[in-house]
Amino acid sequence: MIAAGLDWGGDSRYDLSRIAFSLGLLSGGAADSEDLDTGVIAQMAGPRARPVRGWQAARTPSGLPVAFVGWVDNSDEIAAELHLSGDTGFASLYGAAFERWGNAAERRLIGDYAAIIVQGPATLRLSRAPWSVHSLFWASDGTVTLAASVPRPIFAAGFPKVGNPDLYAEALSSLATVQGDSHFFEGINRTPQGAVVTIDHGKAEVDRWYDPHAIGRTRLASDADYVDAASRHLADAVRSALRPARKPGIFLSGGLDSPLIAVECMAQMAEGQKLQSFTFEPMPGDHGNVSAGHFASDRPAVEALAQRYPRLQPHFVQNEGINFAHRLEDYFLAGDAAYPAYSLVEMHGPWQAAADAGCDWLFTGEFGNQTFSNDGRWAFVEFMRRGKWIELWRVLRDFPGDDRSMLRKLAARSLLPMLPAAVRGALRTLVHGPAEKPLIRPEVMERLQIQERRAEFFGEREWFRSHEQFVEVFWRQASSGGEMVYAIEQLHGFRLRGIPRYRPLIEFCLSIPTQQFVRDGQMRWLARRMAMDKLPEAQRTNVNYGLHGVDWHQRNTPYLPEMRVELERIADDPMMSQIVDVDRAVELLDKWPDRPTVHGRAEILYPVAAAIIAGRFARYVDGRN
Repeated sequence: MIAAGLDWGGDSRYDLSRIAFSLGLLSGGAADSEDLDTGVIAQMAGPRARPVRGWQAARTPSGLPVAFVGWVDNSDEIAAELHLSGDTGFASLYGAAFERWGNAAERRLIGDYAAIIVQGPATLRLSRAPWSVHSLFWASDGTVTLAASVPRPIFAAGFPKVGNPDLYAEALSSLATVQGDSHFFEGINRTPQGAVVTIDHGKAEVDRWYDPHAIGRTRLASDADYVDAASRHLADAVRSALRPARKPGIFLSGGLDSPLIAVECMAQMAEGQKLQSFTFEPMPGDHGNVSAGHFASDRPAVEALAQRYPRLQPHFVQNEGINFAHRLEDYFLAGDAAYPAYSLVEMHGPWQAAADAGCDWLFTGEFGNQTFSNDGRWAFVEFMRRGKWIELWRVLRDFPGDDRSMLRKLAARSLLPMLPAAVRGALRTLVHGPAEKPLIRPEVMERLQIQERRAEFFGEREWFRSHEQFVEVFWRQASSGGEMVYAIEQLHGFRLRGIPRYRPLIEFCLSIPTQQFVRDGQMRWLARRMAMDKLPEAQRTNVNYGLHGVDWHQRNTPYLPEMRVELERIADDPMMSQIVDVDRAVELLDKWPDRPTVHGRAEILYPVAAAIIAGRFARYVDGRN
């Protein structure tokens, strides 16, 4: 993580010396830091790194201080162009690239990073790579400008910590994760991905240099060429990820993306080196009826993969005793964020198991479903529009778990999405009933236009209507959540890397024809071909989707009395009671099913959990227990 602060006016309300202590808070000591003429710059080399005596920040060739977090995948190429040593650190390399090419350096650097350059006594230059998980926040007040990977050091320096009630409401509706560059706090701004923000004397200028919709089209000579190209990009991503890893591990599912990554990791690791894998396993018991087209446990597929690859050492974790509220305050402290995704408990046990196993890096298949393992769901509309009748008929016929008549499937997946939004919404309500609303008070829903904005962005309970819509949703979702990654790293001590978050792989997969993902009724056609002779055939050809967290009912039913207490606390909270519809939340808890159902999880647990997380975060922000 990185941070910097400038105070060119000597504001007595601020103490920039606190930045380094806050940045390193969960490592047990201050982060590396250097005092500058009008401020400070700080950096954590790793989540548990110890400070280096006399540390100085990297410099550009002209002497500007640089802080950098993340990695540059094409560092060898950039170093050669700049006539630098191949072992030049990322921060120094970034600084040299900036001075050679200015903002155009961002286009040349392939990586996942955020960086700060102190350009003057009152000027910070902030940058963030496209598709980057490395968040970077900033705030200005009078003669002070502050920036940090998470908001915590900004507040430690003296910036007022004031929650933004509207953002709490948007978080309950999942809009806070995808719309805008604001945060959960007043005055805190998120550096956009694929952008440079220059803050000079408190005034910000934003250069959004990257446009995901401007990615060109890739057309290759044969189907085999697409498989070869995707496999090369994946191999390059793995090669870059393995470079700093001494003892890597991988979060492994029974699907296609993370197993293909694991196989590629083992192919590139030193002979005899084992790859530790970590997989969530549901608790034994009644999981209800697993919905058609899904499977409940990844264990059988992981065990079959381990039998084929003896270098894979699987660990299965049941997360005993963990419910959706697990370690919430720790994550609030580490990341200063309150996303509803904290309610998904499937990762907590594997994270701890990876830490216990001594892994220094934990790889994931994050973005696999948006890249090489994409199922091309917009094909239902695209094939209709392009007159690909045979392909449309096949993919409608073969979609797993959908036993409706061909006419109904055609109407729902291909025809209805092409109608105006108001018509789509009315028809879906007529057939399926009204959509469940977030647990937000009606007057707040109306004032913030929550329903309209959700419908505009997410659609009317439907899949993507076009490839362009998929790209837009993917791009916005990629922007947020970096605070959660930093929190996980701080609390568990390893570094996280989603292997498919590799820009060349992302751009390649966004540029190829839909029929590379959907062919002859098969979805994920690209990944299935990449997996030939690599994954067990039963796994390669499996069309069902993993349904994680099927033991939600067992985990959370014992917590019901505490959930009611949490809702009572929200009702007594002067601010949150004006946001959360507590009466409706209590009504939902009263409908808690006796045994697990898909409806109970989606329409009771998730919204109530999101409301409780928001309420507890508000108390954390205000310093109340």
